[in-house]
Amino acid sequence: MENSDVFKGWHEGTRSAIDETLRDRILSALLQRSNLTVTQFETLLVDQFGHDMANKRLTRNDMALLRRDKKGISRGSFNRTLRQARENVVEAIHTVLLLGYSGLTESPSIAPFLEASERLKGQTSQLRDAAQNNPEFYLRTVESIIDDLDQAFRAMFGRNRDT
Repeated sequence: MENSDVFKGWHEGTRSAIDETLRDRILSALLQRSNLTVTQFETLLVDQFGHDMANKRLTRNDMALLRRDKKGISRGSFNRTLRQARENVVEAIHTVLLLGYSGLTESPSIAPFLEASERLKGQTSQLRDAAQNNPEFYLRTVESIIDDLDQAFRAMFGRNRDT
């Protein structure tokens, strides 16, 4: 097997796994509402799980090649995007810690997010099974979870407050 065949095998398989992850409806809904861009999230995904997806140790050049465009991006661009994504994640974690420390996580406007998070966590494996065995149930459940998140978001900004 030639080097280009080996590259094609791990690269195509890994790129396919990334694309499948990015197509997940719940992930997409959460990502839309997050403080990460799709590019930053994809970069974090490659950085954290790329080795497992590719079944090989990836260099930064390999990771840069996995990005969406056909030729990938430069290693420097990959590293810049990764730095920005990490900074956003750290800020988000600090925000959650701040809310918890100050007691705001017990606020009625934030409670729906915590409930949605628990529901999501509790149904993850069931959703994976349903996606394969009962697609209609899967779609209804996903829509329900996304609706819950939308309601929590509207409530947070007072659109449904005190109704």
